Amino acid sequence: MLQIKKVKKGECEVSGPLKGIRVADLSRFVAGPYCGMLLADMGAEVIKVEKPEGEETRSIPPFFNDIEGDSHYTAALNRNKRAITLNFREVGAKNVLTKLFKWADVIIENFRPGTLEKMGFSPELIQEINPEVILARCSGFGQTGPYKHRPGFDAIAQAMGGIMSVTGREEDPPLLAGTYVIDYVTGMHATIGILSALHEREKTGKGQTVDVSLYESAVSMLVSMIPTYDQTETIHKRVGNGDRYAAPANAFETKDGWVYLLASTQNLWERLCKLMGREDLLKNDQLNSVPRRLKQKEDVNAIVQEWTMNFERDELVNLLDQKGIPCAPIQNISDIMQDEHLKAREQIVKVNHPKVGEVALSGITIKLSESPGEIRYGVPIIGQHNEDIYLKELGFHKEEYEELKTKGVI
Repeated sequence: MLQIKKVKKGECEVSGPLKGIRVADLSRFVAGPYCGMLLADMGAEVIKVEKPEGEETRSIPPFFNDIEGDSHYTAALNRNKRAITLNFREVGAKNVLTKLFKWADVIIENFRPGTLEKMGFSPELIQEINPEVILARCSGFGQTGPYKHRPGFDAIAQAMGGIMSVTGREEDPPLLAGTYVIDYVTGMHATIGILSALHEREKTGKGQTVDVSLYESAVSMLVSMIPTYDQTETIHKRVGNGDRYAAPANAFETKDGWVYLLASTQNLWERLCKLMGREDLLKNDQLNSVPRRLKQKEDVNAIVQEWTMNFERDELVNLLDQKGIPCAPIQNISDIMQDEHLKAREQIVKVNHPKVGEVALSGITIKLSESPGEIRYGVPIIGQHNEDIYLKELGFHKEEYEELKTKGVI
C-alpha cells in the first residue's frame, strides 16, 4: 500500500513558508508548471491559466480511464493549483490578464520570447501595472541572444547543452536521459530565481524579471567539464555507467537483478577486497591506488562482476551496506512504488482527481522542520475554479463573467 495523504475538496487552510504569495501560472508543458507546483507545495496560492481546451500536456497520453484530456502529465505537474481558462487571443483577454497581474505577486510564463509582448504585455508594462510583481520567464534559449527565437524542448537542450554527448557508452551514439531532467532543473532554477526576487522585494519593495532557459540549465550541469576544457582542451567521452575518476564504480549484475556499487576511495576498495575474500588484490601494484585502478577499470570491473553473480540483488545490497560500501539496487518504477523509505518520507502520496478519485503522485521533496509544505488541492480539471476566481478574487461582476463566457474569452 502507498502512503496516502488525502486532500479535501474546496478551500483549505493554507500553511507553509510561502503562505500569502499569489502566483499566476501561465506556463505549459514541463519547466514552468513544475516551478509553479514547487511554489504551491510551499504554500503559495497558484492559479493555473490555460486555454479553454486545456494546455498542451492535457492531450499527451497516457490518460486516466482513457479519457483524452485527462493526462497523467498534467496531473503530475499541476497538483496543488486551482485552474481557470482564458483564450489569450481574444480581445477581452487583455483586461482579464491586467486584473490577474495586479492580483499576483509572481507571474510564470514560458511562451516563446516575444509572445507576451505581442499579447500587449512587455515586462515594463507589467511593472507599471504591478510594480511589486516578479515575472519569471522560462524559455528554450533565454530572452536575449542570437538563439532566443528558437523553440526549446528538453531533448533540444540536452543535445545542444552537452548532456547527450557525455551520456551513454563510448561505442554507442549519444544518449538522451530517461526523463526530462533539463525541464526539471530549469523549473528549479526559476523557483530559486523567484525566491531570490521575493527576498529582494522585501528590501526594495520592487519586483523584477527572472530569465531562465533550458539551454543554459543544461550547460550549468556540465560543472567541472567547463574549467577542464578551458585548461586542457579535454572533451569528455561517454563512460556508460562508470565513474570518470575511479573504479570500481558501475552497475553489476546479480542472480536476479542489478546493483550499483561504488568503491572509489582507497578505504572503500580495501573493504570491498576483504568482503570479496580477495586480499591478494591489495598487494597488486597495478591496483594499489585510485589512479592505477582507473587505468585497469575493465579488469577491476570484471573481478567485481564475477563476485556479484554469486548473490541475489537484495542480499548483496544488505551485505555491502553492512560494510559501509556505497551501493544501491537498480530499481524500476514498481520497486519505487513499494519502497518503505519513500513511504516513511511521504515521497509517494495520493491526491484527489475530480474524475478518477485518488491518484498517486510524487510528494513534497523539500522537507522543512518548522513550516513544511503541504498538498491542499488535488489535480484540477480544465476551468474547475473559473467561477470562484473570476468572481471572488479577480472582482468580475456576474454579468461580466457571463459575457466573457459568451464571447469565448474564458
